[in-house]
Amino acid sequence: MRNTLLVLAIIALVGVFTNPPLEKHQEAMKEKVENLSSIDEDISGDDIKKLGALLGDVIGLNTMEKYLNNNVKIEDLKICSLTKLKIKGDYKTVGVGAFGKIFLFDDVKTFVQEKAEELKDKTNG
Repeated sequence: MRNTLLVLAIIALVGVFTNPPLEKHQEAMKEKVENLSSIDEDISGDDIKKLGALLGDVIGLNTMEKYLNNNVKIEDLKICSLTKLKIKGDYKTVGVGAFGKIFLFDDVKTFVQEKAEELKDKTNG
């Protein structure tokens, strides 16, 4: 029993010192966006159209980065933290940070894809 408590105390202590900061949560969300925003290889037309598509993606990523910087926050639980993303005015938990790592839930992929498309439409239209 004592050994179990000692092991749990050590794990909790390690968790406190390796709890990722807000910047690491934001970076994890940005990486998720960058992974989803690769340029389609099948762009038809000449090089000017391809260049326009590339610029549209870059503008969309910069806008998405600003959105994430302003709408991602964490809830610090001391031994771990929750990644929260502002969705339709409310913050929703989209991931967990612990031991220096960020684990994003699968449903964040759908939201990020929708938001990326929405921002691309605004910048292209």
